[in-house]
Amino acid sequence: MDEFAQIFAQFQDHLAPRLDMYEQAIYLYIFRHTLVDGKTDVVIGFKSARKKLAFGVGKAGTAPSEHSIYEKLRSLEAKGCIKILGSEHSGTRLKVILPSEMPNLLPVVQSISLANLDELDFFSVPENRKLILEREKWECFYCLTKLDENNHVIEHVVSRPEGSNSYRNVVAACRRCNNRKGATAADDFMRALYREGILSGEEFPVRLSLIPRLIGGELKPVLG
Repeated sequence: MDEFAQIFAQFQDHLAPRLDMYEQAIYLYIFRHTLVDGKTDVVIGFKSARKKLAFGVGKAGTAPSEHSIYEKLRSLEAKGCIKILGSEHSGTRLKVILPSEMPNLLPVVQSISLANLDELDFFSVPENRKLILEREKWECFYCLTKLDENNHVIEHVVSRPEGSNSYRNVVAACRRCNNRKGATAADDFMRALYREGILSGEEFPVRLSLIPRLIGGELKPVLG
């Protein structure tokens, strides 16, 4: 995503819901005439510029009044969206504040270390169970059966109490494999699936190779 696309997405997703229609139109107009043009600030005379903002925002078919514009400028400044730098003969000097520069606007993306990831419970916590399903691309870890909300379980590769609820030890499986595997070692269970023709000659070595990768922590779920 390029810079302007990211800024617009942040505006639409996080800033716009906090602004009324006047404020949105004015903010985007200032953004257009500053950062899009490579400027840090701009002087805008709203006596004429107001007609370029948004006809029909106020009374149907008319532009917002100058009084309304200046009220909304003060409101935008109070919300931390712009800075009013002063008045000049040709208009008001303004600086736009990007969504990423506004305190507490964008959600904080926490960086979770490998050590912290290992401490998360991917068996008992519903949100984390969903991440295991997504890691497996909604396929049974053992036999590759397509999974949905009703035909899957999250199960331990090494059964409790020896096995943990770490992402290294839980997988998404179909109910048939979950019932059949029981306490059988995962590699032995996959060999049985191969002997029965449930896994093909191409699928079997690939599935078998995932077990040490899982235990070694290579198959990390993607955290939102």
